[in-house]
Amino acid sequence: MFTFNVTSTFVESGIAPTYALKIFAFEDDFSYGILQSNAHSHWFIAKCSKLKADFRYTPESVFDTFPWPQNPTAARIDAVAEAGREVRRVRDDALTKIQGGLRAVYRSVELPGKHPLKEAQAALDSAVLAAYGFPRKGDVLAQLLALNLEVSRREKAGEPATAPGIPSGYPDPSRLVTDDCIRAY
Repeated sequence: MFTFNVTSTFVESGIAPTYALKIFAFEDDFSYGILQSNAHSHWFIAKCSKLKADFRYTPESVFDTFPWPQNPTAARIDAVAEAGREVRRVRDDALTKIQGGLRAVYRSVELPGKHPLKEAQAALDSAVLAAYGFPRKGDVLAQLLALNLEVSRREKAGEPATAPGIPSGYPDPSRLVTDDCIRAY
């Protein structure tokens, strides 16, 4: 699963969007980091629909039910944003060295041994777990489900819950927005 920050208002003519194209219209690096994390990937695999044997990202079953960190500190928000930027930086660097686009880059990550993108992804996943307040060794999916149920309870009771995006109360949201944009790879 890939997510991008979109800062331009056009779609390149070589891109043919279909009903299956999903856009996450967030401009901030914190949201990017959450959506690029293994926590979101695990939720996606557990909640998605399937077309034959292929996973399909459906907003109703995946995005709308995915609980975001409820009370992350500013430092933890910054850590997720920085780790998300590092994943993009490392991935962009790998794209200059590996022929075949993003799929080839991610195939190289699947090979045994160290890889800079594996390390950047591990750092992002660690920062995301900290933002949630989840232990590193815990069952992420079980913790997300428990949080989903708690957020649902809060919403039904009219209590506040943190929605997707930059949590309210973050002191300077502009710090979380960089000038990345979609590029043809």
